[in-house]
Amino acid sequence: MVRPVGFQPWLKSFYDHRWQWIFGFALALVTVVAGIGLLALSGWFITASALFITVNIYAPGSGIRFFAVTRTVARYVERLVNHDLVLKIQARWRIAWFKYFQRDAYQGLARFRVAHAIQGLTRHIEAMDNLWLRLAMPTITTAAVSLCFAIWFSFYSLALAGIVIATWLAASWAISRLATYSLLQAVSVEKYQQRMRSRGMALTESMEETLAWQQFEKQSQSISEYSAKTERAFNAEQQRTHRIKLYLEWLTHGAIVAIYLLALQLFADSAEQVSTAEVVMLLLAALAWQELLLELPQQWQSYGRTALASRRLLAKTTGDESVASVIQSDDGALSFQAVSVYRQGRQLFNPMSCSAQAGQWLWLSAPSGEGKSTLLNATAGMHHAVDGVIAVPELARFSYLTQHTDVLDDTTFNNLTLGREISEQRLWTVLEWVELAERIRQLPAQLHTPIGEQGVRLSGGQYRRLALARALVEEAPLLILDEPFSGLDSALAERITMRLMRVCPQTIVLVASHHVPAFVQAHEAHQVIQLSHS
Repeated sequence: MVRPVGFQPWLKSFYDHRWQWIFGFALALVTVVAGIGLLALSGWFITASALFITVNIYAPGSGIRFFAVTRTVARYVERLVNHDLVLKIQARWRIAWFKYFQRDAYQGLARFRVAHAIQGLTRHIEAMDNLWLRLAMPTITTAAVSLCFAIWFSFYSLALAGIVIATWLAASWAISRLATYSLLQAVSVEKYQQRMRSRGMALTESMEETLAWQQFEKQSQSISEYSAKTERAFNAEQQRTHRIKLYLEWLTHGAIVAIYLLALQLFADSAEQVSTAEVVMLLLAALAWQELLLELPQQWQSYGRTALASRRLLAKTTGDESVASVIQSDDGALSFQAVSVYRQGRQLFNPMSCSAQAGQWLWLSAPSGEGKSTLLNATAGMHHAVDGVIAVPELARFSYLTQHTDVLDDTTFNNLTLGREISEQRLWTVLEWVELAERIRQLPAQLHTPIGEQGVRLSGGQYRRLALARALVEEAPLLILDEPFSGLDSALAERITMRLMRVCPQTIVLVASHHVPAFVQAHEAHQVIQLSHS
């Protein structure tokens, strides 16, 4: 069962540009009316001239030119106004969403991979283009034109007006059915595409292993199956749209035949009150109105993608606060209150409680797989299966060195700044702290020398120290380090630790390590917590 989709939050965005919205709709309506008027008046004029009816050629000639010029100008300006409106709204949505994600740093982004959080977000916002240009405006315009037709035809006969209203209602019902099927289809397509994408990425990342285990063909076949399911879903959507359009063609053709027969009956019974030229005019106007109705299925075929995009965007704003186990402390300390974390429903360690003040180091020690890295992720707001409460100095300000940090195929400068405005003096200072400055000075362009893919110009220990330097570049009240001294000898690790204690006296440092160095045990600023599982 597909839940109903509400577009109210998105439509509210148009309120600040309501005059442009109204102007754009008015131009779209004028464009359609002028086009119908041009066709109908031209048909009347040609028919009247062919039947040698005495007419003042200047009046209909002026009307034809007026409708032609009005349609051209209105159509051009309407495109400018409406596309400018949509671009403004899109820019507003993008700014609002990226500010929303920036609000709590990792909070709220934890549930998404980069592709889902950024590419998916951009794709969904672009899909919302359809909300006005392909859904709302064509539908409202068609409804307004149908009402105008009904009023116009009612001057000739109420039966003619009734045909217009009945046809429009039947067409609206068909479009609503298409919208429902389109949403169901969009859900299926997205599910298949996500699975195909995930399996494709997994296959790419494990290419060597799958080839060695002779599982490559099997995994590729699985991806092909989801590709085929996606294609079948697209084909089903096209077929359904074709059936709806075929239904509308028969519906509107029947309406046109009925309008034509009624117009002929009026011509026969009205003692020349309805002329032959007027019958042709009504028929041509009905044909133009039919074209308007037949465009709706193609427009509403995109309803499913737009509705699904709306749902996904709205879903990102709900639930984050209710599942978050991380709060901001009142005294600027880091504290854990009866905290334990879970992975796949399994408790990783017994509840633990501890706290650290500014300048203190908190070491978490446990064997592999006992939850150290998971607890660090929970502290950073990237893991929500948590019991207890974690209080951090500031929610949005911390630095995090993960256990498996990637180094970009770029320069040292860009690896440390990551696009941020940071002076070279600060970079050299941090490199001195981790004893990497001398190695970087030996490079041809120093900070601006490319270090190669995965830092191939650096040794394993230098690679790790570069990642640590990146975490130290910004002065944050909380520094989270996962195995920061992996690959370093104990003497170098001790020198870096003591130096960081001296140069960052107000920073709380949370460290996860398999083995706590001996020098830590004897220092009063270091607190060691042994995670245990009974």
